Amino acid sequence: MKIISTFLIALICSISFGQTFKGKIIDKQNQPISFANVVAKNVTDHSLITGVISDENGAFSIHSKKENVYLEISFIGFTTKKINPTQSNIGTIVLEEEGQQLKEVVITARKKFIQQKVDRLVFNVENTVAGTGGTALDALKVTPSVNVDTDNLAIVGKGNVRVMVNDRIIQLSGNELIAYLNTIASDDINNVEVITTPPAKYDAEGDSGLINIVLKKSKENSWNNQIRTSYTQATYPLLNFGNTFNYNKNKVSLVASLNTTQGNTAQFNEFDIIYPSASTATTLDMKNKENMISGRLGLDYKLTDNATVGISYSGSFEDKGINDGGRTLTNDGNGTYTINQGNAELTNKNHSINAHYIQKLDTLGRKLSVDIDYFNFKNSNTRNFSSEQFITNPNYFDAENSTNQNIKNYSAKIDVEHPTKWANFSYGAKITHTKTDSDVSFYNRSTGTPVFDPAQSNEFMYSENINAVYADMSKSLGKKWQTKIGLRFENTRTKGVSKTNNQTDINSYNKLFPSLFIGYNPSRKNMFNLSYSRRIRRPGFERLNPFRFYINSISYQEGNPFLKPQISENLEFKHIYKGKLISKAFVSYVDDGYFNIIKAEDGAQQRIVVTFDNFYTAYNYGLTETFLYNPTKWWNTTTQATLSKMDTRYKDGFNLDAELLSQWNFQLYNRNTFHLNKAKTIQAETTLIYASPQKLMYFSISEMISLDLGLKFSLLDKKLNCTISVNDILKRKATSVNTKTNGIDQTYYNYFDTRSFKISLNYSFGNRKIKIKRRNSGNQDEQNRAKNN
Repeated sequence: MKIISTFLIALICSISFGQTFKGKIIDKQNQPISFANVVAKNVTDHSLITGVISDENGAFSIHSKKENVYLEISFIGFTTKKINPTQSNIGTIVLEEEGQQLKEVVITARKKFIQQKVDRLVFNVENTVAGTGGTALDALKVTPSVNVDTDNLAIVGKGNVRVMVNDRIIQLSGNELIAYLNTIASDDINNVEVITTPPAKYDAEGDSGLINIVLKKSKENSWNNQIRTSYTQATYPLLNFGNTFNYNKNKVSLVASLNTTQGNTAQFNEFDIIYPSASTATTLDMKNKENMISGRLGLDYKLTDNATVGISYSGSFEDKGINDGGRTLTNDGNGTYTINQGNAELTNKNHSINAHYIQKLDTLGRKLSVDIDYFNFKNSNTRNFSSEQFITNPNYFDAENSTNQNIKNYSAKIDVEHPTKWANFSYGAKITHTKTDSDVSFYNRSTGTPVFDPAQSNEFMYSENINAVYADMSKSLGKKWQTKIGLRFENTRTKGVSKTNNQTDINSYNKLFPSLFIGYNPSRKNMFNLSYSRRIRRPGFERLNPFRFYINSISYQEGNPFLKPQISENLEFKHIYKGKLISKAFVSYVDDGYFNIIKAEDGAQQRIVVTFDNFYTAYNYGLTETFLYNPTKWWNTTTQATLSKMDTRYKDGFNLDAELLSQWNFQLYNRNTFHLNKAKTIQAETTLIYASPQKLMYFSISEMISLDLGLKFSLLDKKLNCTISVNDILKRKATSVNTKTNGIDQTYYNYFDTRSFKISLNYSFGNRKIKIKRRNSGNQDEQNRAKNN
């Protein structure tokens, strides 16, 4: 009787509760496929029983009240796959792109150059001309949706972004960030992800989103070595050498990379300023000595099938020199002119260490990740400059301005992924401590003997502590709807101490950062999603330092210790048609916005002063259309057009004596790849970027045109790759910027010698015939604000 009762109970439970199947959907590059359709159908009549959609990690859980079912998995651009499940945990399901044939061991199909995922755009650098013989900065310059300025990275039509490497934020900005990106070889990059509305898991830093640089990982049960070199000729030559070694066998995974750059680069500047008393025209030519060595080392060890521990190190040393010279012509009717000369010696050192532990808690997807990070950045800059005026009021000025900066950052983070039958949860916490010490010394050498000037020297210490917790939940609502909601809380405490000014500034604030994602997938051809996120942009450390750094005898920059963080609200609506046409509308609101304030002063001494303040609020809005198209089997093209506008208003109490400007701005990106033979061993690329004349805040910016051409040859069974490229062929990448403050009209033109010829070679050898195993290491959420923001 007891046996019968047990049998009846089991039968009733089976009828009442049915079956639940779990799994994860990926593509052949081991990337998760979000928003894939998973439907359960009756084996007998193929009728639809139920359906769900995979989450952002490609995971799904589907419940069927009937037993005799099969699953059908489909997604735009991929071949539909049918599965007859025999157990609850199906495991990993690999979808194949339409028009490709699956091979069992060797993956020969190339990745698409551009992939639009639910929450990010992915640019696959591998196999491109930009991905050979260059740096991470070179790769970002040709990444759709990204604007690379002289010392700033931004998303087209929006604002500044933070940069991550393997999901870990780099705690540098401005020139220091640019220098750091130049230490990463483009040959080591797998792809670049542009994330415009990041979920709560990521730090709230970056008012317009995040850029994630994903480095290549070791291939499973293989070893591989790549040696590379490149030669670039612009005004001066530049040489690059590098080597990367990967090893992955049994429980050990190792990657080691070394890169060095030697040579010179140039910069040409023109400044025209119309003072009431007289106008001036300045030219300044610069020759920069480049001498840099960088490296990274990573080791992962599998303790068990479910536990992995690892450590990684990256560092660089840069010894740079700058020699500049030029003259200023003063339109005073007398032919007055000034000779300007300068030289600088700069050193940059950075060390970054990460230790991580990953534990799979069960077979259903629960996972624990722990990361501990240390980052140290040191830089010193000693600049000597002189100016001598002739004809009217002859005078001579000579000075030395030296700065030293030491930034240390410590952080620890824990993340948990916790899928359940009802929804998928993730939550975690992070603590961060950053300390920066900087000093500036100014010596007047006009008399031939250096005289220390305490009024223009300073010692500044700044500390920052950020404590954060976050949680988010994603859930499928039927087979067509997907939702994700998240909340991040950050407590920030800062302290700035100016020893010279005997000034201490303490600040503390708490901020909530909600995020929301709603997705609707009515068919295989159409996908809609709506996303919202709140972001913060904290001032860079140098911008908080109330010291003066002299550019020349009449120009200097001065920080502001009272700068507040900038808050932005971001909303996006996106439609994806057949995975080829992506339409996006966006709007964002910025409060307490801060930016450079350029003041031109006339009088006994004419000078240009650059300061910073929270002086504006703004609305950014616009439309972006991206079209991915293959006209033929040998021709791939990507076109992206953005129309945007920024409306800026002064905050109450501010008036910079400058008119705030606004107009619709247009930017076009077009990239073409041509395979010139059947074996696809000869590849040609063209990249065109156009930006219309722009009006932003109180600046008018001229139009920009950039045209790059490249050829890539793959030889010796594609082990040897040679690329030849010509960049900025039209020499139209540089722009002029005009502004009018205090009634003084100013025009600035900076050309960074971007027209160049480059030839690159890389040779790879080893065992390559295994699928790529890719794992994003933990978090390095802290390296981005060592200078300007």
